[in-house]
Amino acid sequence: MTVNGVREKDRLDGASNFVVWKAKILSVLDRNRVKHFALRTIAIQVDPADNDKYEKAMARAKSIILDGVKDHVVPHIVEKETTNEMWEALKKLY
Repeated sequence: MTVNGVREKDRLDGASNFVVWKAKILSVLDRNRVKHFALRTIAIQVDPADNDKYEKAMARAKSIILDGVKDHVVPHIVEKETTNEMWEALKKLY
């Protein structure tokens, strides 16, 4: 089964598959045009129309990462405010 382009067998399980997972999840984020949210902090847009696009893109990126990890990994990232904070937490953890 695939959720957000991530197959169940490809989900992050821990240090043993982090390197491969990182390459695959970056590809999924890139295909969805939201990879930049994981790799750096993106400023919130001032224009309300742009801010709506920003929030939707951020939500999509966060969802891809959450769907790309196994349940025991979720508590380490679920409370993070941004996709970049989630990404950095996973890099530090693994």
